[in-house]
Amino acid sequence: MPVLMKPSSHSALLLLLVLASIFAFADRARAADNILLLIADDLGADSCPLTGATGASLPPMPNITALKNSGVLFRNAWSHPTCSPMRASLLTGRHPFRTGIGTALMNATSPQLQTAEFTLPEAFAANTTLGYQLASFGKWHLTAGPGTQSNPNTVGSWPHFAGLLSGALPDYYNWTKTTNGVNSTVTTYATTETANDVIAWISAQGTSPWFAWVAFNAPHAPFHIPPTSLHSYGGGPLTNRQRFEAAFQAMDTEIGRILASVDLSKTNIVFIGDNGTPPQIIQTPYTSAHAKESLYEGGTKVPLLISGPAVVSPNRESTALVHAVDLYATILELAGIDVSSTQPAANPIDSHRLLPILNATADTSRFAFSEQFGGTLTAAESGHALRDSLGYKLIQFDDNREELYKIDTDLNEATNLLSGTLSTGAQASYDSLRLEMSNYQTILATPTIQSTTRSGSEFTIRVQRTTGLTYSLYRSTVLAYGTWSLVSGATIVDEGNTLTLTDPTASGSAFFYCVLAVGGISASTLRGGGEV
Repeated sequence: MPVLMKPSSHSALLLLLVLASIFAFADRARAADNILLLIADDLGADSCPLTGATGASLPPMPNITALKNSGVLFRNAWSHPTCSPMRASLLTGRHPFRTGIGTALMNATSPQLQTAEFTLPEAFAANTTLGYQLASFGKWHLTAGPGTQSNPNTVGSWPHFAGLLSGALPDYYNWTKTTNGVNSTVTTYATTETANDVIAWISAQGTSPWFAWVAFNAPHAPFHIPPTSLHSYGGGPLTNRQRFEAAFQAMDTEIGRILASVDLSKTNIVFIGDNGTPPQIIQTPYTSAHAKESLYEGGTKVPLLISGPAVVSPNRESTALVHAVDLYATILELAGIDVSSTQPAANPIDSHRLLPILNATADTSRFAFSEQFGGTLTAAESGHALRDSLGYKLIQFDDNREELYKIDTDLNEATNLLSGTLSTGAQASYDSLRLEMSNYQTILATPTIQSTTRSGSEFTIRVQRTTGLTYSLYRSTVLAYGTWSLVSGATIVDEGNTLTLTDPTASGSAFFYCVLAVGGISASTLRGGGEV
């Protein structure tokens, strides 16, 4: 049996506490640095010069590209397949299964951001001694109700908001801007208007530290040609792909204007795409069926770059699996906010801090998760996906289909490994991903172990049964990822309110067992260790 070792003296324990405090301090970002968050709309990894594939058509992006010299480029950044779930995750640090926002908001009947959610502005408001000023600009797309129900100042707790409430502009040159609840008609090109607002607000902050959330509408459809002064693609005629790239270049040009207005020596900058590229303009290595609004890499993989004084040994790349949801904890820590003491217990988060990567220190392994549900999605489109650090990715659709891919060798997910015989490594990842997936779902019921019995080579677990759930039995010799496997030949007997799950081949010296209960798009697990 494993044993816990403890320090041999009180002085040893004190030394450990002192060292822990020193390391924790070293892992914190410098307080009072500004934070600039830049979100590009519908910009997948395939369309960004920093992450695009060889042979792809990529627009000039000198200003964002130059930020890599003072930053970290994340090569394996994920998001959710559409914009509203991504924005809700970033704003709350919580995945869609917690917020209820599983796809893009369409109208007032769509699931909306709720006031019960604890947001980034509320976390800053709980730490007013730091002196940060906050504002949000550009696309909102998290509420669609009438009046104050759609107001980001009310629902998102932003002290200042100026931008578009809905998901897409009808016209980049003629649109309705909402500024702290007041509407106005704007005829300035939307990307330029957003940049103007950002620059004016930053200049008004004086010496106060600030956090600006800047969510551009570009390069999202409609694919209007930007002013020719902002890009190098000419005035037309252009294909939709060329218009998309021109809008991206125009956005980069305006970002350059924003960057020129701030003190880069004390401003941490985050640049991210909100989801994959739309199917009509996506490019290599992805196909149109594996684009935005899909759980495939073309719909979920996005560019992510973090630059600024918080980055140690800049001009680096990281292959760690990260997600847009991780920016919640990261932004708070960049401001010097302690997330654990600020986050309400009623709002558990899924955000995984990125400060260790920025500080060039060791970071724990993690998973990349994405999901979509609701709206007009069919059961064949909705579901959830999980990728491990070994390169395996499992997609579970709501029509009960499963697909397994080796992403590092199959970028467009063309070969479902479950259609053939799995290798030993693929089988181990598949079994472990199925178990791990349950940690990213709404809990329907936790299997309650009533008793365990060992008889010869058989080990039996009795659990309380919940109607509508499907149960399975897994085992492992150690409590580690990649070691769990489905018990071959396990018998499961339904006894009404109780299920009896038996492993007929429990002949080893010790096993740990796990009962997995799954129902619909939600699952729950109880990992029960039993020495046999």
